[in-house]
Amino acid sequence: MGRPNKYQTNVEPYLEEIKMMALDMTEEQIAKTLGVSYSAFREYKKQHEALSDSLKKGRKSLVFELKSVLIERARGYRYTESKRIVENGVVVREEVTEKYAHPDVASLNLLLKNYDKDNWANDPQMLAMKEKELELRKEMAEKDDW
Repeated sequence: MGRPNKYQTNVEPYLEEIKMMALDMTEEQIAKTLGVSYSAFREYKKQHEALSDSLKKGRKSLVFELKSVLIERARGYRYTESKRIVENGVVVREEVTEKYAHPDVASLNLLLKNYDKDNWANDPQMLAMKEKELELRKEMAEKDDW
């Protein structure tokens, strides 16, 4: 029967955990945590669809979470800030303040560029030039001149 390989002992039993690891770790870190070399981990990914799927599902969850955070930052949000007042090593009181984080311009910019590409670009003139170039290429293709 032979000795089980490292995939069977160090990776396969942890496929569910790998999904969670993919939220916070690079593939190299995951491999190290599992006790396999990074090169072997990459080979396992190619050979075993279950491992590849676990990583993809974990990354998909991460992208969904990051997208939600980006949208929240773009819109602005309320949060609570707590501060402990300490005098002579003793907590005298705790102040709780509700604050508002204003919409983040960089987040707004990124979302608009990705969700409304037709109307948002770094260089609108360049976008217009590329559209004209595309129209000219279509005309040339129709005429069979090129």
